[in-house]
Amino acid sequence: MKINYPETKEIPLRENIFGILIEDPYRYLENLDDEYVKNWIKKQNELTRKILDSLPQREKIKNEYLKIFSKERIGIPTIYGNKYFFLKRKKDENHAVLYMSRDKFDPKNAEEVINPNKWDKEGLISLDFFYPSFDGKYIAFGKSKEGSEASILYIIDTENKKLLSDTIPETKWTSIAWLPDNSGFYYGKNEGKEKFLPRIYFHKIGERYENDEYIFGKELKDTEIPSIYSSKDGNYVFLEVSKGWNANDLYFKNINDKEFIPIAKGIEAIFEAKIYKDYIYIRTNYDAPNYKLIRIPVKDPDLKRSETIIKEGKGVLKEFTFSYGKIIFTIKEDTYYRLFVANLKGEIEYEIKTKEKGSIWIREKNYEDSEFYYAFTSFLYPLSIYKFNVKNLKEELIFQEKFGFNLKEYKQEFLFYESKDGTKIPMYLIYKKNIKLEGKNPLILNGYGGFGIGISPFFIESLIPFLKRGGIFAIAGIRGGDEYGENWHKEGMRDKKQNVFDDFISAAEFLINKKYTNPEKLAIAGGSNGGLLVGAVLTQRPDLFKAVYCGVPLLDMIRYHKFGVAHIWIPEYGNPDKEEDFKYLYAYSPYHNLKEDKIYPSVFFKTSEFDGRVHPMHAMKMAAKMQKIAKDNIVLLYVEPKAGHGAGKPLKKIINSITDEYIFLMWQLGMLW
Repeated sequence: MKINYPETKEIPLRENIFGILIEDPYRYLENLDDEYVKNWIKKQNELTRKILDSLPQREKIKNEYLKIFSKERIGIPTIYGNKYFFLKRKKDENHAVLYMSRDKFDPKNAEEVINPNKWDKEGLISLDFFYPSFDGKYIAFGKSKEGSEASILYIIDTENKKLLSDTIPETKWTSIAWLPDNSGFYYGKNEGKEKFLPRIYFHKIGERYENDEYIFGKELKDTEIPSIYSSKDGNYVFLEVSKGWNANDLYFKNINDKEFIPIAKGIEAIFEAKIYKDYIYIRTNYDAPNYKLIRIPVKDPDLKRSETIIKEGKGVLKEFTFSYGKIIFTIKEDTYYRLFVANLKGEIEYEIKTKEKGSIWIREKNYEDSEFYYAFTSFLYPLSIYKFNVKNLKEELIFQEKFGFNLKEYKQEFLFYESKDGTKIPMYLIYKKNIKLEGKNPLILNGYGGFGIGISPFFIESLIPFLKRGGIFAIAGIRGGDEYGENWHKEGMRDKKQNVFDDFISAAEFLINKKYTNPEKLAIAGGSNGGLLVGAVLTQRPDLFKAVYCGVPLLDMIRYHKFGVAHIWIPEYGNPDKEEDFKYLYAYSPYHNLKEDKIYPSVFFKTSEFDGRVHPMHAMKMAAKMQKIAKDNIVLLYVEPKAGHGAGKPLKKIINSITDEYIFLMWQLGMLW
């Protein structure tokens, strides 16, 4: 298929960085306010829409996704006082609505509290966060436009459903710690506009935000992110200072005190704390890469004299809370979760068995109540919310998502393959039972590999339009995630990032060698850091793949830190302004490693107009460069209007986006005819 791409001018630009000559003729595309750039984006979008909208089966596949996403969905509740708050989206709504039930979790008989669908007809204003007060009387919540996540904070009275006069702008990704008497709260305010620089303030209810008291943060480095939260009893406040995704400082104070007391400072480890009775319980990977649970007395918070309650084990300690004087915690083993009840000495008394191996999230009522909630899902088990009673060890199913396909027609495989250096990598494969594995199957390989975010089972219904047409879906637990603790994460960050790409390439080679697919039927897909993954892999081993979906990606790794919030990722990726970091970033930076004499797979680059996390320039510059050297491969770019990185999308945009992704991949894999 011969495509006449929009004309893209080149403006010669050369610079010498640490002895390396960098050419960047498309740097002008970084300026989204330039009229030429705006017109260029318009032409790229028109071309992409013309092609994708004309493909066979598009409307049929879109309608399949409409049925999948247009159904009631309910989230696990958070409990404050006697009030149960939860999100529920009815089948035809753009956004989930915040509901409240009293005295028990009752999704069928709940009051509407905050309905984002009333804010904008197109659904372009979204609910970003909500933080109820201790008794549930007030909720501080944020909303923003067009996926920007540039939140404005409001406060609603849950009794009369009326807004207070208080508003606070610049509360992107804020954290909040209410006072027990509802007189005010600590919160994070972004003082860097597009560049995320949060600082901690205190807001008194009824006051103008301009009068809020500054508390903490101005002395921090740009890459250090403070956040704040309360203990469950409201008597203490914790302050965390994130130094990337592998370390944070931890402070706390009595609610009536002025000064924060350091618990952990200057230690390269994660510390997450909760207070129960006379102790601070801390989940940490300090001298325990798979995490452990320790405790220290509230009156003597000295880490050196800490007591280990749950020792580090083979699996990764993920969550913990308390119920009826017991510790409730989850362990992640080989990507799936196990749920345990232990006494306060850490001795396991009971394992709550799930229907199959899957993913679990827990939510307590209060630490003394015998009931808590957990959500469970797996590839072949829909999202379900259970109430469990620690006293009598009985559970009750509260909600289960409905689905519209026959689970028995599909199967999953869980296996390990070897990466380039011999490391064993976990991988799931999902497909219809009746397909023949003869090396000719269309297959989509997915991965992420960064920020300690690993894979775990999720319900597969969004994959059904692809799977039922004979496709195979594979997802690899590559390094950089949390599959095997902090060591697994560190093996995929900074100067070890190439491990991530090697793991993914080895996954593709394994799938080809084992006759699941072949290079003409193999596609890869990833978004955000996963977009960087597929971008790097397509430049390193283009011979392995037929097609690539590259969503909201990072692709220019020597300039990524200069845009929006991306400077906070320096601890994860490295700093291009330092020679040592620059050299390994440049070595894999997808934009800088394209070669004119290579044949690349077809690529669909998807980004968004108001993406405040990953600047659209990454996808735009990469697409421009690839379109210039394109041979038989197709290179499409779509800059989605009135959208951000993904958060806050209305239902219509969600359906259009996932249809675009899969219609492109199915087209390239020969599945539409």
